[in-house]
Amino acid sequence: MSNAHRTDPYFRLLRIMIALLVLFVVFLVGYLLLDSHLRGRYLQEQGRIVEENNAMVQAYNDAVLAQREQVVPDVAPDWPVPAQTGTDIVSLKGYAVKGTNSVTIPRAEALKGGLLLLNRWHMLPADFTLVEGEIDSIMTLTDRRVPTEAREMSLFPEAVTALDEMIAGAKAAGLENYIVRGAYRTMQTQTNYWNAASERLSARYSGDILTEEVRKGVAYPGTSDYQSGLSVEIKAWSPNDPVLNAAVAANFQNTEQAKWLYENSWKYGYVFRFPVSGYPNAQTIDKSYKTGIDLKMDAYRYVGIPHAQVMHEKQFCLEEYIEYLIENKHIAVYEEGQLKYEIFRVENDGTDADVRIPAEAASYSASADNMGGLIVAVSY
Repeated sequence: MSNAHRTDPYFRLLRIMIALLVLFVVFLVGYLLLDSHLRGRYLQEQGRIVEENNAMVQAYNDAVLAQREQVVPDVAPDWPVPAQTGTDIVSLKGYAVKGTNSVTIPRAEALKGGLLLLNRWHMLPADFTLVEGEIDSIMTLTDRRVPTEAREMSLFPEAVTALDEMIAGAKAAGLENYIVRGAYRTMQTQTNYWNAASERLSARYSGDILTEEVRKGVAYPGTSDYQSGLSVEIKAWSPNDPVLNAAVAANFQNTEQAKWLYENSWKYGYVFRFPVSGYPNAQTIDKSYKTGIDLKMDAYRYVGIPHAQVMHEKQFCLEEYIEYLIENKHIAVYEEGQLKYEIFRVENDGTDADVRIPAEAASYSASADNMGGLIVAVSY
């Protein structure tokens, strides 16, 4: 057979490889062209999205700016308008405090601020020992200007100062012969009162019934308002006035001394602590269901002037006042249309607290309420 008709196998393989190479090049060129086209479209689409997003951001910023320009920075004009005459207490629930100055309220300061609630449902906090040592003799701090039944009768100095000013105010009104017959009690003193009452009644009662009977006359240790260092029992007595002494013995609240005290104590930061039906006067509404005390007691509690004014205006006992602040959180007190006090409550876990006070405030005070809150009173 002739060699001319033979096909060289290597030559055929070469032709196949060349064909495959050409095909690969064609596919590669096509892929590169397609990829370049798709990438161009992707970049074009990405650019369009970025432009649209930037336009949306700019539109949002413009809207926010326009809104801010319409809002008055000072929110005071937006508060509810107060009465222009007399005293008006305005709820600012939902309105933020315009605080610009940050201050720290130490826990020790808050414990003696005036609103520490003690009653049968709220025990003296364990860290009260932080400030117990500051409680001092009323007679010593007032240089005997406020007579006491015994020298050891004591209060926190802030309460003593207010008491001294209140007794001086009564004297200026022509009323004297006040005497303090009850003040701060230590835990041991209150325990002694409790044990003595329990022993006296144990012949007739036992168990839970005995406890409830004792509670009718003596607060359980740790729940007496006298343990706050802010509560004081005030009477009247004179070595030279048997008529006054007889009147006090019959009913202190019928004396002119008691009437002046009840009507004016709030001006000095004190409030009548335990209103019961018809006592201290015939118009008194019973608050024993709130205080847990159903006794005719001549006890006054120092709470501070801003709080005392609100409690006086609204006829609140201490429990009601704290509940009112828990509900409203933020209130303002106006006199003749002018802002006098701003009071607000914040949650507090019993530690030092950082709060913000309005820059224009003249002064401020703060108190723990023993219900998980810190109450701040700002004076203008």
